[in-house]
Amino acid sequence: MSLHTLLFPAESRTFPGKRWSNVLLRSGHLCAAAVYSGGLYFMVEPDQLAPWYLLTAVSGGLMLAADLYSNGKHLFQNRGFFILVKLLILGLLFHTDTTSSWAILAIIFLSGITSHATGRFRYYSIFHGRQL
Repeated sequence: MSLHTLLFPAESRTFPGKRWSNVLLRSGHLCAAAVYSGGLYFMVEPDQLAPWYLLTAVSGGLMLAADLYSNGKHLFQNRGFFILVKLLILGLLFHTDTTSSWAILAIIFLSGITSHATGRFRYYSIFHGRQL
């Protein structure tokens, strides 16, 4: 099996319990992001926020992994592209030791847009100039 076939199967894959796994991961992700962003806003010590940062990043990464398992084309659609942008911002915050509540609010804002936008926007590929 080639890497291309593994990442971009002809038919999207699924696994037992995918829906509930996604619901649980998303719920945990939202809780962790809420505590982390609130902690930044109210200037809680960074060492107290570290577990919430980690939980936010790990749960987001697991949700992305589940989507990529289904079909790698996810990354080329706006919904996947914005996830990569959010991970890039989180990574920059982690490596620059910056605790900017504005950057986290920007991530939350991007999340709201991509989660509640129309399917036409979410499945559009800026790389292909059409919906995938």
